[in-house]
Amino acid sequence: MKKITHEVLKKMMDNDDDFVLIDARVHEGYEKEHLPGAIRIPADRLGEHMLKSYKKDCTIISYCSGWSCESSTIAAQKMDKYGFTNVFDFKGGLEDWKKAGYPTEKG
Repeated sequence: MKKITHEVLKKMMDNDDDFVLIDARVHEGYEKEHLPGAIRIPADRLGEHMLKSYKKDCTIISYCSGWSCESSTIAAQKMDKYGFTNVFDFKGGLEDWKKAGYPTEKG
């Protein structure tokens, strides 16, 4: 499984690169705060049917709360298992993103 840093992810956002950003947190934190453009698919509910509209070679990045959270890794492993070939785990998650001073969204 590939890892990604907040610097690379921010650069991808700034360049308007084509990727799917998944907030994999299993608790209800998404409404309070999430990374810009993220969609909420909790790792414990992630099924292949939820990703059927995406091509298997599209870039997908999962993240969760921070370094100690395993949800992003679990989500990335599931996507690998479903045959997606360009999956990244942003292990630092929301915690690392905010520490770098990058913006978040609500709602």
